[in-house]
Amino acid sequence: MTGGAMRWAKRLAGASFLLLLIGVISLWQAEASIYDNLDPGQNHLLELEAGQSGEVSLTETGKYVALRIEGGGEAELSLLNSTGEEEEGATPGVWEAKRVTENGTSYMPVRVFTAIEAGTYTLHNDGDSTLWLVDDVSAGAALFKDRWFVLMFLGCSFGLPLAGVALFLAIIDWRRAKKGASPVIIPSEGRLPTTDELYREYRGLPKSEVERDVPDPFVGQVPVADEPQREEEKSDWRGWDEG
Repeated sequence: MTGGAMRWAKRLAGASFLLLLIGVISLWQAEASIYDNLDPGQNHLLELEAGQSGEVSLTETGKYVALRIEGGGEAELSLLNSTGEEEEGATPGVWEAKRVTENGTSYMPVRVFTAIEAGTYTLHNDGDSTLWLVDDVSAGAALFKDRWFVLMFLGCSFGLPLAGVALFLAIIDWRRAKKGASPVIIPSEGRLPTTDELYREYRGLPKSEVERDVPDPFVGQVPVADEPQREEEKSDWRGWDEG
């Protein structure tokens, strides 16, 4: 069982390495496509200078993010539907990180709009810097049309979990091998070790006390062969005394 776990660990580690290698190579090939699709300056629905407004058609399935260049101020915008009602939107969370383009320009998300009613909306830029509105859902769908991006996604998605499973199996094999590494040593006296001795040997504990030799059970007893001789000596003494 232990050897089988290690064999599978090696196989999964090899498969993980191959998949991650494919992912890294594919990422290098898809880098240009990723930059193009995620660059707000190249791929956007609206680009509004300070004080401008513009109309845009939005859908319920889209995820719309308003961005400004890093250091360009707060949200300072308003999104109105066809009846003049304003969509509040949400503050950007962890998933809406800043976006750095190929030339080093950083765009910071300032407002996110999701699950809004489909229709035509008017976006007003009330700030002092340029405002961009992008659709992350459409940008993500466009990325999956690039085969290199798909290979990168699959390689990383399967390679990392397989590496974790391989590491888990290797740890199990190592622990089992460590437990079975200590052999049972029969003492020189020729007897089997006791449970206490086996436990101390397994744990590496010192012996509780020095072993003592078992005394001879016949010490102090007169051999049977000496009895008739002593009776004879006793009879000879009496005969000499009487004579």
